[in-house]
Amino acid sequence: MPPSKRVAIRYGREVRTLREDAGLTQVSVARRVNLSKSTISDIERGKTTPSAKLRADLDGVFGGGRLAHLWKELTGSSREVWKYEIAEMLDGASAIYEYEVLVFPAYLQKEAYAQALIRYGAQWNTEEEVLEQAAERANRAEYIAESARPKIWLVLDETILLRRYGSAGIMREQVAHVIDLAERERITVQLVPAAEPKHPGNSGAFKLITTDHVADVLIAESIREGQVVTDAVDVANYRMQFASLQGVAMSPEESLSRLRDEMKRLEP
Repeated sequence: MPPSKRVAIRYGREVRTLREDAGLTQVSVARRVNLSKSTISDIERGKTTPSAKLRADLDGVFGGGRLAHLWKELTGSSREVWKYEIAEMLDGASAIYEYEVLVFPAYLQKEAYAQALIRYGAQWNTEEEVLEQAAERANRAEYIAESARPKIWLVLDETILLRRYGSAGIMREQVAHVIDLAERERITVQLVPAAEPKHPGNSGAFKLITTDHVADVLIAESIREGQVVTDAVDVANYRMQFASLQGVAMSPEESLSRLRDEMKRLEP
């Protein structure tokens, strides 16, 4: 999901201030960034969250870097900016191939599961921030669950099932959601056994995003940063890595059976 309404309103207010200080009208700015006056007006009133490209264009017209700096401050860090730009990529994707090690992907997370991850994984967040961020994830997950695209192929480390984020009840709800998506063939899930001696996924989580209009993109994640890679050779290498993970993983049918077994273990 896009940043919170609070972020959009504060960013829009700064856009208006800088535009007026530069002596520009909404019409003149709209012409320079090839958009309508109504779009600029919506941004200034916090009704529309600008894309990464539009933020850069506005900074080029009158921001001088101030808008980029403000965006980072409002969203907490450059890491948060990166996450929202990735969300934009996911919205336009036709297919996602993802490997996760510790948690279910954010775009599949139920609200209680997301709350537990955010609350205990980022202790500096206020309770209000925890609830807001978790709600954003849950809304995105609901959208993904009901959409036909993107097609999603997941390879997950089996140890994800053994973690009890929040509580057994929270984990049960989350696993049930993933089972439902797999049974409906909305996603394809494969689990890499924890005991696999030739586990090729020891370099961390990553995803490959395929779209209808641009070259495939690789996203490699770590705790405090993410790397977006478009180099064709690197993308091809990670496609091979994903294929290697699928090769040692359980089949989709075996993985679904394993998920159902875990559901039974989670029953009170």
